[in-house]
Amino acid sequence: MLITNDDIASFCGISTRNSVNHILRGLREENVFQIIDNKILIKNVKYLKQYA
Repeated sequence: MLITNDDIASFCGISTRNSVNHILRGLREENVFQIIDNKILIKNVKYLKQYA
């Protein structure tokens, strides 16, 4: 299933996909996840759990 940044924005209550892009870019830079073959690989679950 393909999920767009607009889908993520709607799900999270974020107003725009640009905000999602900004957040995802920061998480990639923090090495929290990476994208491999159009799939998200979570590398630091502990980091994400503190926001869940």
